[in-house]
Amino acid sequence: MAFIREILYVREGDVGPFANYLIRIKRGEYPDFDIMHIAGEFEAQYEKEGVFVKPLFSYKEMNAHLPKDWTKLDPRTLDPNGYFLGTTANARGIIWNPALVAKGKEPTTWNACADPVWKGKFLFDTRNRLQSLQHDPKTRDRQIKWLKAVAANGPVLTQGQNAMVEKVASGEFPIACGVNYTSAYREIDQGAPIKFVFADPIPMDIGSRLYVTKWSQTPATTQLFALWLASGGQAVVEQFGYRGFPWDPKSRKYPMAKGKYVAVCDAECARRWSDYNKEYAEILNLPGVTK
Repeated sequence: MAFIREILYVREGDVGPFANYLIRIKRGEYPDFDIMHIAGEFEAQYEKEGVFVKPLFSYKEMNAHLPKDWTKLDPRTLDPNGYFLGTTANARGIIWNPALVAKGKEPTTWNACADPVWKGKFLFDTRNRLQSLQHDPKTRDRQIKWLKAVAANGPVLTQGQNAMVEKVASGEFPIACGVNYTSAYREIDQGAPIKFVFADPIPMDIGSRLYVTKWSQTPATTQLFALWLASGGQAVVEQFGYRGFPWDPKSRKYPMAKGKYVAVCDAECARRWSDYNKEYAEILNLPGVTK
């Protein structure tokens, strides 16, 4: 990427900062970012405020003219309306502490999360990380049935992927279900005593959906940067962000995902985020849900 001299990057944790940005934008105070990813819970609100502009060039058309050594864009990474390009994969699975789980009893399938042997002993995120399984017609019925079984199995509800990983690594809990590959492997690579598996089917969001903002000073350059991240830059995304696409043979997660069904939360799924979150919360009987 010789045309880019310097990248100034800010990573926001969780969803809170995106509410603060939105308040400032409504006042006409724009963040110092040419290109942004927005937490899914706030995408609709940002769209309503007219924050995003359609890029100068069509990603679909650009896909036909990529350099030979760049991976082609997967159609599911493209916004049908042309506004964003998804550049990363947020794939989830199950983690466990091998010191607390007997050999041969490893929770390698989603059924383990509904197994009475773990009743009241497993962690589960209150923030829905499994929308893709609710959205995909091939997995939806199974997922609703599974969520109800999980709710009946006494999950220890918590918030924060990193916190879940830390609690399992410390031995506070034996397993956690619906954990980001990203969060797990950052700790595993640092020596954390946990194991991770992609249970089949694999829930995956098309993450880091990059938009060009209405105040961007370099819309064409930022668009090309997004294009590179989603294709030619996937090796970098995987190495430093742990978020390469699982269908990319160059991705470290590829051998773990090979042969398993990947349910993808694409643009249509993202637009129904609120519906899926409400359904998720009602099944788990989370506080604040009115039946």
